[in-house]
Amino acid sequence: MDASQLYILITNSTAMEGSSLTLAQNTRLLSEGVSSEGKTIAEQLLNLDLKAAYEAASKDAAGHQLWSGYRVKMLASKALRSYGFDCNKVASEAALQRICQEANEARMHSRGLKESGLYAASHMIHFRVSDAELWPRGNDIMARLLMNMLQMEFGLTLQSIKDPEAYSKLLRSAVKEDIAEIFTSHADDVLAPADKCKWAVKEVTVPEAAPATHVKNSTRILELLATHPRYTTADLAGLLGISDKGVEKHIANLKKTGALKREGPDKGGYWRVVFIPRK
Repeated sequence: MDASQLYILITNSTAMEGSSLTLAQNTRLLSEGVSSEGKTIAEQLLNLDLKAAYEAASKDAAGHQLWSGYRVKMLASKALRSYGFDCNKVASEAALQRICQEANEARMHSRGLKESGLYAASHMIHFRVSDAELWPRGNDIMARLLMNMLQMEFGLTLQSIKDPEAYSKLLRSAVKEDIAEIFTSHADDVLAPADKCKWAVKEVTVPEAAPATHVKNSTRILELLATHPRYTTADLAGLLGISDKGVEKHIANLKKTGALKREGPDKGGYWRVVFIPRK
């Protein structure tokens, strides 16, 4: 898969989930590991995790791997890792199996389908995953990833979001009505080849106030623990580049302010972020 195409797919997909990284910023992050000032750790981790998931999906598609609940869960564990929940637990195992069965049937009959039919099959998988709401968050990220994985195997040009507002409106309407055709019949109006979908060149969302050029370590700790509640002091120290004692001091202050609480024992418990203060 072409790197520039991959970065567009990832940037657009995470932008729909609130990431404010531009295509240029994400390219630096994903290709060189260079973070962007003023961007949260959480949103940068989301982009890095999705890159790992796309790379795994590309290998699966190239190897013509059979779709299974286990394989989809493994991809979700990569793509949604920063959210901090167990991706092996899905809302409906039966719905997941139906999605895999439908994908495998499309794969089995792909030689008899025209290009339009192959795209339609991938759009249907997108709808099925979004509609099933298998995980607490990130279902649309997975829907786009799995749509693209099917397109990879079919040898199609990978599609991304052409018009984010129209796409979101169309998808939400289809899911609300539980009618796949609402989305699949008009998917070509909101999806297009990735290289024609560079709408995230500029900031996707404009905050009420300009983002701070420096994010306090205490805020970064809360952002990290919000998505990784079982991170240890050593984990946080390594990510922030400060000492263990420095992390402990920040945590003590956050507990005093009520922003952070410890649930369960020191060993085996987890952190609960109550709120993240914003200036």
